[in-house]
Amino acid sequence: MSITISKGTIKRLINDVKGINNNPLTDNGIYYMHDEEDMLKGYVLFIANKDTPYYGGYYFFELTFPPNYPYSPPKLTFCTNGNNIRFHPNYYKCGKVCLSLLNTWTGDQWTSCQTISSILLTMSSLFTKDPLLHEPGIKEGHPDFHKYSQIIEYFNLDIAMCDILLKKKGVHMPFFDKFVHIIEEHFLTNYADIKKNVEDNMLAKTENPIDICTGIYRMTVTLDYTKLISKMEQTHKIINNKK
Repeated sequence: MSITISKGTIKRLINDVKGINNNPLTDNGIYYMHDEEDMLKGYVLFIANKDTPYYGGYYFFELTFPPNYPYSPPKLTFCTNGNNIRFHPNYYKCGKVCLSLLNTWTGDQWTSCQTISSILLTMSSLFTKDPLLHEPGIKEGHPDFHKYSQIIEYFNLDIAMCDILLKKKGVHMPFFDKFVHIIEEHFLTNYADIKKNVEDNMLAKTENPIDICTGIYRMTVTLDYTKLISKMEQTHKIINNKK
């Protein structure tokens, strides 16, 4: 079924894409690409800051714009998933993105003043040091507070870094290839620092595998830092040999 896109929507999307191309958000770790064939599709990669449990991981989203954009918000789908891990309170394992800006959560709702850039900057701001604080009602004293961050820090490297780079089946999606040169370059540039962080701050605490369960999101996982280091080394060898 064909979709009729209004001239106003076409004009606005062109302006939004020009805006982000002329003023890239790469300093914020945001890389956006608009679909070359489907005007109502876009893709984004987020690379988080060093002081967060998301450092070293690659977080992908697909944007689907409505034919009456900007009067209705785009639908965003969270695409970095694996091993039944809930990577963020606002980003569900099923791909749903809960954000008031997108009319998918309570709070300040969507207005036509928003742009692709403003949406992505808001989303980027959610990759914080203590992600569980984004869950309503959760405070630092919650019994799962530190366990959740520990789980995310581990699987950020296991899944969102290594499995993404290795294009693991069930994790990789075809549009990730649009960003392959960005993530491979970032990985090779920061590998030594990321590995040192694991050795100094994770492996140093325990060399034995540890089991963690959380009440929130009902996650039961095993963290094996020795195995993680080995997987990182293997990944580095494979990616480095491609260059």
